[in-house]
Amino acid sequence: MGEKTGFSQQDRKALLRVAVRAAIARASDQQLEDARPRILAERLTKTSLRNAQIRSLENLAYTTDKVSDITDFLKKQIGRDARSHGWAKESVGREVIAVLESLRQKADEIVNDERAHAADLDADLPRRVHLDLCREFVKHLAAEFMYRKREA
Repeated sequence: MGEKTGFSQQDRKALLRVAVRAAIARASDQQLEDARPRILAERLTKTSLRNAQIRSLENLAYTTDKVSDITDFLKKQIGRDARSHGWAKESVGREVIAVLESLRQKADEIVNDERAHAADLDADLPRRVHLDLCREFVKHLAAEFMYRKREA
């Protein structure tokens, strides 16, 4: 058992996981309140993108272990969009990348908040939290896109 808290190290790690998941859930809800996924999805519906292309992004986000895989995928899609009818149209793909990269700051905030309660944080936690926040954003973006595309 831990000397100060009465919790074992395993218990503290489990409590940390719960606290981090709750913080990610709050940040995910905040993303919707900020309307960024909604605004970008609305812009994406005005491109030639199809549901399958958005689903590919979502599937990649949930199967990769790196945020850079998601941003690299988008960069490739932008580069292939020679006529600027898809991801390159009005720089919407670049804006999605910028949002994903900006989530690193929110990830750092979440980790720093938890660091105040647990000194022995895993060094990989900031990367994992950032990836989870990106997954949440892409999930919201995909849902909004498919909903708005259907309504259009």
